[in-house]
Amino acid sequence: MDVLIGVAWPYASGPRHLGHLAGAYLPADITARHHRLAGDRVLLVSGSDQHGTPITVAAERAGLSPAALADREHERIAASFARAGISFDHYTRTATRRHHAVTQDLFSRLHRRGLVAEATQPAAFCAREGRSLPDRYVEGTCPSCGAPDARGDQCDTCGRTLDPEELGQPRCRRCGGPAELRPLRQLFLRLDLLQPEVARYLDTHEAGWRPFVGAEARGWLASGLRPRAITRDLDWGVPVPLPGWDDRRLYVWFDAVIGYLSASVEWAEATGDPDAWRSWWQGPEARHRYFVGKDNIWFHTVWWPAILLGAGQGLRPPDEVVANHHLTLAGGKLSASRGQAPTIEEGIERVGLDPLRHALCALGPETADVELAWDKVAELTASGLLGAIAGPPHRVATLLWRRFGGRPDPAALAAAAPERAQAAAALAEVGSAIDRAELRRALAAVHAIGRTVNRRLAITEPWRLPDPEAHRELTRLLPLLDALGVAAWPFVPDTAARVRCLLGRPAEPPRWALDDSPPAVPGPPEPPLPR
Repeated sequence: MDVLIGVAWPYASGPRHLGHLAGAYLPADITARHHRLAGDRVLLVSGSDQHGTPITVAAERAGLSPAALADREHERIAASFARAGISFDHYTRTATRRHHAVTQDLFSRLHRRGLVAEATQPAAFCAREGRSLPDRYVEGTCPSCGAPDARGDQCDTCGRTLDPEELGQPRCRRCGGPAELRPLRQLFLRLDLLQPEVARYLDTHEAGWRPFVGAEARGWLASGLRPRAITRDLDWGVPVPLPGWDDRRLYVWFDAVIGYLSASVEWAEATGDPDAWRSWWQGPEARHRYFVGKDNIWFHTVWWPAILLGAGQGLRPPDEVVANHHLTLAGGKLSASRGQAPTIEEGIERVGLDPLRHALCALGPETADVELAWDKVAELTASGLLGAIAGPPHRVATLLWRRFGGRPDPAALAAAAPERAQAAAALAEVGSAIDRAELRRALAAVHAIGRTVNRRLAITEPWRLPDPEAHRELTRLLPLLDALGVAAWPFVPDTAARVRCLLGRPAEPPRWALDDSPPAVPGPPEPPLPR
């Protein structure tokens, strides 16, 4: 099967924090790694959103042009994802020529089908500075939760998507003066005309989603979709491909989601087969899985499907939208724009890569916001990563090496059918949980394999047994350790590689199954985790 995995596009305004990693990028990577081992053709794509007003805000602070800042931060973000082991097939950015072309093509298709219309909309204007204000240059009171610092496009406190005219007491973020609302002509996507198609889409796709994701999408439909502006009075972004609109750019809400498609086209062009993207986007057997934070639900369950369905190219809308809640710190949401967040780099430097990946998955904010506490990370590393994943194989391999030169007992291997069946069932359980995006449950099932080995060691105490019995008991644990090395790979690839190398296996599993050849410990086992 062809599986497209799309991950929300981060603003190229600064480094990404651990909330981003836990909420979208790590779950997407775990899922992609599993699909590849299961034999699926995976296309894992994302990129830096270089056109949003957060970039222009950050650029002004840094004394740089938006393009210069966005390119600098794109490189930093891409490097941090690579260091975190996120196995993108293509990580790109919205300022590429191909992205502009794909975005303009979808806009033109929507326009030709009568789904883009011109109208006026109140726009914020700062009289003190004598200029119009992009959405993120406006702050005011949220009409939904009453937060006093909501922005003109979104309230960080409750996650609601906003327009500047909805804010109470709007003010200029730069100078603090009052923001006036003046009419400004814009182009609008006619979501009202697309509502029936979006409703039919949800009817056929929503069933397997997390309940809060489907509920939010249905809430938008229940309140009635209305035309939404897709242009802004900016000079940074994708130009509007219509005469008379040279002073406008397509708004980031419109062009960022199209990045999933443009990234796929770019990837195909890089392979030398420019049409390769079509099997993922137009093939009947493809599967699309999107990983986002909960404040991105609207864009992936309503907005993006509406664009795809309206464009009329037979492009596949999302099959699944896997949204997570927030990672919090001292009770507050981690926020890059407000400077409250340990970055990915800081997390890796503090605890190491696999301990960080393991803890963020174990904590996974799948059903509610979760507090990030470093003492909890240390506890999870000791009890889970070391105690249930790295430790059991090291104990068995050490005993097998010291007493039997690392060689298994052939007769015991032949008699280990119950253990092989148990190991295969455990692999199936982990794989099923990953496929359902229940990653905390999947990781718990990985832990269960290692803890089964620990219990067997505690019961049989092979270090006290005569050689023949000890050899037999240690050998019969090897299928479970084989399964552990495969099952742990999507979560903690470096640790899983160490487990597999203990057994004389290639560091990376070739497939989501037990190895056929008998294992053997090739040399003195190294410590279970690097210091």
